[in-house]
Amino acid sequence: MKKIEFNNLQDFLAFNIKYYRYINNLSQEQLAELSHLSPEYISRIERGLNSPTVEKLDAIAKALKTETYLLLKYNNDIDENILTKLNSTRQYNQYNTKE
Repeated sequence: MKKIEFNNLQDFLAFNIKYYRYINNLSQEQLAELSHLSPEYISRIERGLNSPTVEKLDAIAKALKTETYLLLKYNNDIDENILTKLNSTRQYNQYNTKE
């Protein structure tokens, strides 16, 4: 299993939101609508440029059908196929992994 390294908490949170969004097959626009936030704001969070408030993070978690704390928890069970997909998409940062 590969372990992902993050530069900071914002990058970690950004990855988790993208990961759960991908699992739920949602676009940024759909996540924004479900969480009552703007697509631009979701994009900025996913790029590590904005840090959501607790209230906004809770709204995002509900839209992603997960618990808020899971967006802040390291997941050892990252699906490597999803990681490959996230890394191959231009809009995402490359995630550094270690064996």
